[in-house]
Amino acid sequence: MQNTPQQMKAMAVNEFGGPDKLTLHTLPVPTVDSSEVLIRVEIAGIGIWDAMEREGTLVYNEVHFPRVLGGECAGTVVAIGDGVERFAVGDRVYAQSFMNDKGGSYAQYVVVSEKTVAPMPDGLDILMAGGLPIAGATALSNLQALGTSNETKLILWGASGGVGHVALQLAKRMGASVFAIASGADGVELAKRLGADEVVDGRGDDVGQRARAFAPDGFDTALVLTGGDDIQSTLGLVRQGGIIAFPNGVMPEPKAPDGVELKKVNGFADPMLFDQLNRLMSIGKFQVHIAQIFPLEEAAQAQEAMKQHYLGKIVLRVSDK
Repeated sequence: MQNTPQQMKAMAVNEFGGPDKLTLHTLPVPTVDSSEVLIRVEIAGIGIWDAMEREGTLVYNEVHFPRVLGGECAGTVVAIGDGVERFAVGDRVYAQSFMNDKGGSYAQYVVVSEKTVAPMPDGLDILMAGGLPIAGATALSNLQALGTSNETKLILWGASGGVGHVALQLAKRMGASVFAIASGADGVELAKRLGADEVVDGRGDDVGQRARAFAPDGFDTALVLTGGDDIQSTLGLVRQGGIIAFPNGVMPEPKAPDGVELKKVNGFADPMLFDQLNRLMSIGKFQVHIAQIFPLEEAAQAQEAMKQHYLGKIVLRVSDK
């Protein structure tokens, strides 16, 4: 840990509660044990799971305060533990810090298992990389569970959201024909730009009609990344023997018609998954759409911004390179 300070700035809570509980702290830089990597964080992604952790509704380990929030980040490796072979000091990486016992990524430094870290591919800038780890892993895990391949006809709900706009691009790289349902005119425009075969606004009244025209024989698969009353009716367009997938957090959870399999799939970091994600992203120009950038000290405002309409991801700029 040469040239690494002993203390760092971090946004943490001393008790669970509202946004006002998330405040700036000066804390010790976490220690690096075997099979772990210390990352100097430049960009930290914001997710609904962060707000749930702040409120105390998502608690996955023994509770200690102050508790540093943040489930994903991108930055530079500054130290490695014994046994780490995949990374070296100086590597540019992105990583998940979700469910991390040594604290989250709303901090200048984070220590994570090397299994949750991936090399930052060429062509992906640091802003995009910071918003990628959970969205990318969740999108790819669900698409793999759906058996996405050439000739797959996929109906994608939430195509302009954080996970959805990444899933759209990955599905196209995996060979699928994608009927994308986005949010608002700006969401439709984003999904079109990212390569969807057809896009509709989920707030419109012609979703079902246009979906039937797109896949008159039914869809092979459906990926549901948002909740809403209108979703269930379109899932009836998935053919017999098809599959519907969704990640944890989608409420209400979708229901599968008779003869259709339903899979609940989460996107936990895994070296093989991240390697496949990087391979797919390298096929062509790839975008993680960044809606807003907040400084570290405004993490509470960034979490509140998730309650408004936005596309893609919201991130924190923790430090510069």
